[in-house]
Amino acid sequence: MRFWALLAVCFVLSEAFPTRTIDGSTLTSALNALVALDVRPESKIVLDYQNQASNKDPTHDNAPKPFFTSVEQSVLEQPTYTSFADLLVYYNPDSNTAQTITPEWNSAIDTFLSSVLATPVMNSAWQFLVSQGLSSSDSATFKQQLQSLWFTPYATGDIASSSGFKSVFAGEIVDTKVTKFNNWLAFYILEAAGKINYHGWFSRTDKVDVSLQFTLNNVIAVQKSFLLDSSPEFELAAYTVCALSGQTTCNVVIDKALIDLKATTTTANGVVVISECYPTPGHAASGTTKKPKNNDADLQALVDQMWAADNDKPSSSDIKMDWGSKQTGNNDNSPNNLFTTVNEGLFTRPVYADLITTYNKDLFTPGVCVAEPPMTGFRKQYLQTVFDTFTATPMFQSAFKYLQDKKIKNTNDLTTFKPFLWTLWFGTYSRCKGTLGSSGWEHVFSGEWKGSDVDGQHNWVRYYLLQKDGQMNYHGYYSHDENLIGTFQYTWHNELKPKGGFFTGTSPAFDFSILTVCALAHSGSDACKFNIGNYPIYITSYTQDCADGTCLSTAYPSDES
Repeated sequence: MRFWALLAVCFVLSEAFPTRTIDGSTLTSALNALVALDVRPESKIVLDYQNQASNKDPTHDNAPKPFFTSVEQSVLEQPTYTSFADLLVYYNPDSNTAQTITPEWNSAIDTFLSSVLATPVMNSAWQFLVSQGLSSSDSATFKQQLQSLWFTPYATGDIASSSGFKSVFAGEIVDTKVTKFNNWLAFYILEAAGKINYHGWFSRTDKVDVSLQFTLNNVIAVQKSFLLDSSPEFELAAYTVCALSGQTTCNVVIDKALIDLKATTTTANGVVVISECYPTPGHAASGTTKKPKNNDADLQALVDQMWAADNDKPSSSDIKMDWGSKQTGNNDNSPNNLFTTVNEGLFTRPVYADLITTYNKDLFTPGVCVAEPPMTGFRKQYLQTVFDTFTATPMFQSAFKYLQDKKIKNTNDLTTFKPFLWTLWFGTYSRCKGTLGSSGWEHVFSGEWKGSDVDGQHNWVRYYLLQKDGQMNYHGYYSHDENLIGTFQYTWHNELKPKGGFFTGTSPAFDFSILTVCALAHSGSDACKFNIGNYPIYITSYTQDCADGTCLSTAYPSDES
């Protein structure tokens, strides 16, 4: 088939099956079903992680040996693996080299797709896409849809040198940098051929995923990530489902580790094509994997459900952080800001926008010895709006159901519970000789000044906005788990936060929901214990009697027990 005829077919397919947004929990269930069907060759692959890569000097090779020690031949002889290897030879990573699909090349594409389509993994993905109206029940049409999505050549500059398969599985080089490359099998094949030189790792979940540094054809890949031990059919299927789902970040559990899959598309000449796909190395891995704690099974199930439903949490590309140096004493050991960049497009979403409105309106006075204004008028209106937004999220709905199942008081129905919850978060009390200058909401989401110290302030959005305004001076960290959570020191104006922290990889609505659960069902020092991915999390929370009932004294997460 000539290129322009193929392009016409691709355009028709793009029009027939556009991407659309699928519910996050539905999507996660479908991806987890693919994991269950995937045959992972874990024991047949031996890796040598060696040393961590250099953050300061990417040209420095910290790993003298190859990343792959061995891969058993029985793995490489499977149909999808052999057809993948046969197809890979046609790709030149140089972005200045146009893709001219020869008959032999097209035949290799067809053989690879045929082998993938014969697997239970891709069949499960196909049936899911059909059920969501994102694909045809005709196998030939689905095959053509895959070819359109993954193999249509497109230009990122002046030359049609890219395609979805190339960006994910073969790699792309632009000028002096490897810009895309996210597949272990291609890495192994190219490393064995002497075209890749491994420099070391940044983060990892053993046998699940890795973030690492290397050179391809002597060109540096500063930091790239890929899944480990997943078959070609799994990755093609999972990324296809994610890309067509309308969710640029999809959650999946692999070997008990929660992984975020990033999948984006672009449109080239009216055709929807894969732009980039990769696993985020953050939430499920950091160096040596931490062992999950033996926690309350119901609580853990709740957290897993809430995490999968939190479609507003930032992805690894939304937030870049500089954790700086390990903190000792009260000196500034880290000259840079904690948040390097934040995608403020997130802030247009209601769970962020309504919270930020409360910050912009200066509804709280940070000094605990200054009485808070009455809860009336516009002040109450702005807080009621964010309260209603948070309690309407799927995370909170799951949290409320959990509290009902645990028979927490006032949880017979949501109408009864919300006034109680309002008092819990917004009821005022004194931290300064009788002055009603505090509330749970102010303490957690806004932050307070008590004497010369910062009291509370456990929300990353608040911290970032104050940092952006020049009010935060970051000193350094005590601990952190990638960009999920951290404990650190800073000053806000002239007030010192000697040690504190917050989630840095969640949405404010997730924080509100889980802190509510912990305060009402598992209060106390480090009393609320669960895992996000393989990271143990400890929530400390306390309530107290106040004039209107029960009020929240404090609630905050930590990665340290």
